[in-house]
Amino acid sequence: MASNTNIVGELVYTSLSVPPEQYQDVYRSTLEPILLARPGLILAMAGIVTASTDQQTPSVVSLVNWESVDAHVAFIAGPAAKPFFEASVPLMSAAPTVEHYGISVLSTPAVESPYTHLLKATNESDRELLVTIREKHVATEGADMAAISDCVEDASLKTLILFSNSDKFEATADVSNGSTSIKSFTIEWYARGVRSE
Repeated sequence: MASNTNIVGELVYTSLSVPPEQYQDVYRSTLEPILLARPGLILAMAGIVTASTDQQTPSVVSLVNWESVDAHVAFIAGPAAKPFFEASVPLMSAAPTVEHYGISVLSTPAVESPYTHLLKATNESDRELLVTIREKHVATEGADMAAISDCVEDASLKTLILFSNSDKFEATADVSNGSTSIKSFTIEWYARGVRSE
């Protein structure tokens, strides 16, 4: 990955070999404190996938804001990575999927919302539909409650992140009718942490 000094959002999708509650306990007691102590970390959120178009096993998602891609790389290459992965890898059924996006610092209402709906599209018509869905969601929830960006690793992948106090995302009705190839994930957040200065 090229050097990058812009704020970046990291999405991590993890399939679990243990019940989600066991992973939550390890996240809260071990993983979150390690993350929050890292220089360059702005925010870390973790949640359980409650519904998905391709969910095979229990899974969790984390959304981390880093000051830059370089800050994330420094964490992966630094000494804190070893205890982080020693605690998390035994709970996984496969290696996690990691994606980076040009998502800036999230607003307080978004961070405090209990639910998120992630929508991922790769073909042009679905990518355009994400823009329309974002507009519908913003009209009812507000501009701070949605983020959309192309993936750093795969420019064909666009992801829309919707935040809400309800798990009913009415703006996404066009996706749930099965007429698109958009992948979707509904997440219920169980942890939110902001690095203290």
